[in-house]
This record gives sequence, structure tokens and C-alpha cells, in this order.
Amino acid sequence: MKALTRLAPLAVLVAAPAAAEAPSPQQIRTFLAEYGTCIVKREPELAHRAVLGEANFYYDSPEGKRLRQRECMDAALLRNSSDGFAGRLRMRLDDDTYRGVIAEALIATRAVALDPARIPSLAALAYDEPRPLRTTDREGNPLPEERLERQRAAIARRAAAVTLGRLGECAVRAAPVPARAVLATQIDTPAELQALNALGQTLGQCIKAGETISLDRISVRGALAIAYYRLSQAKPSGAIQ
Repeated sequence: MKALTRLAPLAVLVAAPAAAEAPSPQQIRTFLAEYGTCIVKREPELAHRAVLGEANFYYDSPEGKRLRQRECMDAALLRNSSDGFAGRLRMRLDDDTYRGVIAEALIATRAVALDPARIPSLAALAYDEPRPLRTTDREGNPLPEERLERQRAAIARRAAAVTLGRLGECAVRAAPVPARAVLATQIDTPAELQALNALGQTLGQCIKAGETISLDRISVRGALAIAYYRLSQAKPSGAIQ
């Protein structure tokens, strides 16, 4: 596996007016790290539930509004408006990106430590698999191609998220100490790159033959953080929940 030397695209960014300057990948990473820390501080139990997949990030849900609260959004990058976040740019980040930085903040603030000896007893984590393509509406009428394409794109995104999640779980199970070492480094530092490269062989072995996956520092750290935190909270297989 090649060394992760630079960030790949990490979000869909819709530019603001031409006069506005889009933030750099480093600024976006800083924004995300500060967001995760802020949410864990303001909403610790909701943050915990969100990482475990028990709370959603939907904009129109009470939980989603609390998880995307303006107090945790960097005003220098995003300006609040009545219909969402606008200003220098509009950031469209997937839910697992948010979960990843929240998981990192939880691990740091709660000094979470996963006992390697427990790992073999932990059942495989469950994932929110993509729903099958729906070709008709509730009345049985065929859906227009535009709606089918939106579904296909959503299915592809969810499938990629599941693949990334399982990659993180595999890496944490195989190398929990090196995985935790990645999360202990500061973002955008030589130490981070060194820790990621040290885990490179493990990550490569966790990618199945014929599987295609796009990796960057944010996606790798996020997948490791989510898996590490979820496994640290899991009960041994067969234990009473």
C-alpha cells in the first residue's frame, strides 16, 4: 500500500461567491477536529450514541440539530443562515466524517483504551447496509430516471461507507496498539504520517481482493476512531446486552 502522503478530496464543496476564498484541506481538518471536541463537550451522551449509530445527523431531526449546532461550527469557515450553512463555502460532509471526529474526541476526553486481549471475544460490528434500489413509488408507478440515479448514488455512498467501516474494524482488531497510536498524533504532522504508514501493511491486508477503496488521512483516522470506540464499548459475544 502506498504511503498516505497527501489528502484526497474529502468532501463535496460548493463554492461561495467568487470573492470568497475556499479553505484549505488543513483548515477543513482543523474545523472538523474542533467540531468533534465541541460536540463531545456540549453533548457527551448524544455524541456517544451518534458514534454507536444510535443517533442520526438529519438536519430536520432534534438529534441532528443538536449534532450540527452552530456553537460548534467555525464562523470563519461557515456563516449560519436560515436554510443551512453558507458563506465562504457550503460543506457537504457525510455522517461518518462527523462520527469519526466525534469518536476521536470521545476517545481522547474519556481516555478510552481497548484491551487487545478482549478483541477476540467481541462479535463483528453491525453496519447500516445500503437499501435495495427501489424502482417504483408507493402506487407501483415506475420512478423517473432522475430519482433512480439519486438512489444509485446514495447506495454507492453507503456501500463505500460500509467498506471503509469494515476496513477500520479489521485494522483495529489486527493492530489495536498501532491504530490507537494514529489517533494519538496531531493532525497534519510528520508523526501522523509516520503512524499511518506504520499501519499501512495492516490496512492493505484488510482490503479484500477486487475491492476498491479511496483512502485519505481523514477517512482512515475516522474509520479507525469509530471502530476503536465501538469495539471498546462492545460486550463479548454471547454476553447479555
